[in-house]
Amino acid sequence: MAPFYRARHAAAELLRRHVIHRHPPHISQANLRRFRREMDRRPRVDLPSEPPRSIAVVVPCYGHAAYLPLMFESVTSQTRPPDEVILVDDASPDDTAGVLRELIAEAAPQDGSYRILTNERNLGQAASLNRAIDAASTDLIMVLNDDDYLMHDAVESMLDLFAGHRELALIGAIAIHFAGDDELAAAPKMSVDHGVPGSPLTIHRPEDVHRYRRYTDLNMTHSGSCFLKVAWAAVGGYRRKAERCVPHSDRDFQLLVNCLWPVGVAGETPYSFWRSNSSVDSGRES
Repeated sequence: MAPFYRARHAAAELLRRHVIHRHPPHISQANLRRFRREMDRRPRVDLPSEPPRSIAVVVPCYGHAAYLPLMFESVTSQTRPPDEVILVDDASPDDTAGVLRELIAEAAPQDGSYRILTNERNLGQAASLNRAIDAASTDLIMVLNDDDYLMHDAVESMLDLFAGHRELALIGAIAIHFAGDDELAAAPKMSVDHGVPGSPLTIHRPEDVHRYRRYTDLNMTHSGSCFLKVAWAAVGGYRRKAERCVPHSDRDFQLLVNCLWPVGVAGETPYSFWRSNSSVDSGRES
């Protein structure tokens, strides 16, 4: 990672640790044990023996119409285009629906690979993701928040990583934090310009899960995280708040997957830019 971005990431990490030290969000090991017992009663789901060959990018959209053009640019600029892009308008109160239709009409191929799903009422991020993933017909699913930005080689890189790590059900990475569009515009958009080429993944195995105490013990950015659709189906997808082991639906889902299969984290190479000042989740079923 280039020194400037390494310093930014380090500063963000120190702030995150300070917040966690003051308000430690603990993982419910009891809930994880209950989940493992439930899964033990079901037939075991094996990962595919062949490397994944298709990938969908799924984007839950709510209240971020102003950020959608940049998000969309990061998808259409991929060095290896995704096979499907599924965007969910979660009854957004702004012009999300209109912006998405215009972006697809102007920039996307007219072959049905870009789709908009519309929720009649607001369901939250977890339910929107489940709907999009269920609609995808690909081997792999990559998540992108509607206010974030993918590195332009994120799709290609994830396909390569899964091809080389057949035992993994999910792979995530760090992100570069940013707060303004000018800051994003000035940054190189390829992961190789920020990270450590060829750096190994940190592998988290199912036997490691019982040692997790804070939800950052398994740490990856939601945007750019990628997983096998069969793993999503096996664990029951993203869960509602009342059912989770941790407050956030993304980390809860990642923990459930890790209960059953190894997952990998690219801790030295970012695959996305994470917008740090635009959350609209407060008080909502996210």
